[in-house]
Amino acid sequence: MALQWLILTYVVAAEAALALLLTLPSPKLLKNRLVSLISLILQPALFIVPFAGFQLLDIYWKNEHRLICTSEICTAAERDRYEKSVSVR
Repeated sequence: MALQWLILTYVVAAEAALALLLTLPSPKLLKNRLVSLISLILQPALFIVPFAGFQLLDIYWKNEHRLICTSEICTAAERDRYEKSVSVR
C-alpha cells in the first residue's frame, strides 16, 4: 500500500511541476516546444489516471468493508457480518 501512495505522490508532484511550467510567462517558441515535449511524455503515461482511480476505489472499498469490532476481541456475529459484506452477492 505504501508503494501505491508513493507512486501516486510522484505523479501528482510531476503534474504540479508541469502545470507550473506551462503557466509561467515565457516566450512563444519556448512554450510551444515545452507543450509538444510534455504531450510526447504524457501519451505513454495515460495509464496513470485509471491507476489512480483504481487506487482510490480500493482504499474506499477497504475502508467501507473493514472488520469493525466493539471490543478487543471480535465476536462471531461481527465476523459473520464482515464475511457477508465482502462476499460476492
